[in-house]
Amino acid sequence: MSHPHGSLRAGITALKQERYLEAINLLESFCYCCSIQERQESLSRRLSERNGSRADPEECVLARVALIMAYQGSGDLERSTALCQELLEEKETPESAPWAREWAAQALPTLKQASEHSMPPEEVMARLPVLRQLEDCQPLCSSRDPAPHLLKSGSL
Repeated sequence: MSHPHGSLRAGITALKQERYLEAINLLESFCYCCSIQERQESLSRRLSERNGSRADPEECVLARVALIMAYQGSGDLERSTALCQELLEEKETPESAPWAREWAAQALPTLKQASEHSMPPEEVMARLPVLRQLEDCQPLCSSRDPAPHLLKSGSL
């Protein structure tokens, strides 16, 4: 199965440009491919290595964090909060990213407060912790992006 690295880059671009529904579609697709990859690896490590399309586990986690932000930006605080909680409660593995857990620990109180006080999505986005990995992914993802046509016009 080919992995849509382009959907991660395009999803992050859409998120930064506040095109939240587009970002959600792209990031959900990427996360789905990550989950399939995880299942394949548990069945046969050779299969995923042979096809050469493995996603970096860091990219899979980054996509989930970006998805939390996209859900929130679209006004879907329930899904945003649930995914953030899930990320925070995940057991640590060698592939887990400590930065993601730290981000989730900082973001969750903001998301819960937003839910309790009916804050507008723009205000919540401004209060979420800054994520350096979103900036770092752009050059990394673009260097092997097989689908640059997924990006709409607009500079970052």
